[in-house]
Amino acid sequence: MTTFPEGNFTIVNNDTGRCLRVRLGRTTDVSDWKEGTKYLQYVTDKPNLELGEPDGSPATVWWFSTIDDAAERQPFNQIVSHAVGEYQNIGNHCVWLDNKPYPTAEDRKRAADQFRHKLDDMPQSLKEKLALLLPDAFKTWVEAEVGADASLAKQLELWHAYCASIAFPEHNVDEDQDGVEAAHSYIDAAAEEGIHRPQVESGPASTRMHGCGASRDKNSTYRWTYDGTHIYGADSKTVPAEQSYWTDQGGLLVGKSKGGPGQTWTIAPWKPTSATQPDPVKAIAYTGLFGPIAGLLGN
Repeated sequence: MTTFPEGNFTIVNNDTGRCLRVRLGRTTDVSDWKEGTKYLQYVTDKPNLELGEPDGSPATVWWFSTIDDAAERQPFNQIVSHAVGEYQNIGNHCVWLDNKPYPTAEDRKRAADQFRHKLDDMPQSLKEKLALLLPDAFKTWVEAEVGADASLAKQLELWHAYCASIAFPEHNVDEDQDGVEAAHSYIDAAAEEGIHRPQVESGPASTRMHGCGASRDKNSTYRWTYDGTHIYGADSKTVPAEQSYWTDQGGLLVGKSKGGPGQTWTIAPWKPTSATQPDPVKAIAYTGLFGPIAGLLGN
């Protein structure tokens, strides 16, 4: 098993060329005066994960924490940001992944759209056969709303949209019980002809930056494994590994099942040069840090 290199490294996607970056949170001066004395206080927003330009700046630099978790008696195996620890006073932050244990309304809508398209794409002979199941109440509604001359294709387009909403409701259906029963009968008849409704698949798991010392819940992980091409969860107690493969999905880092584009990564030791890190001032600027320090520098 290939492991993460020692020291600082960069993580670049082989398919897209984008690398894992961090954007540091803005630091705000919230100091206050009391009885003639100024009490200094600064508040720093949380850093954010990004996929972007592999420019070799400190924002692209990470290190692998193998410090032992005393509670679980195993290494943390966290991918930790170099820039957060170096340039902000909020402690070390690492890459977390949050799995969605249940399909959301968006997931159900996506499944409903897929089912509607499957019904619309049925062979014409099958459409004509199943059209005999359209309830009279629906035909009356079409005549009132669309017109008495509405074609069979238009009727079925509207009926399929209704059936899809019944198959994957966003809330409990408690109206027009006759229509609901007719829709289920139509769906069952379509299934007998090989037109089955799809499974509701949850969208990809999301990633974020979070403190290294925080505790996980049952649907989060910060433990990672690298096999030389893929980065995925190494946490048998929380998110299943098969749902956690790092994926560059249009510029967003998400966790998905293995397979498909945007899932292979190259991890290489970071080699700072004068072109990428000429001095500490520019190193801070590369990370996106703004606040009291930037103010003093005139940025």
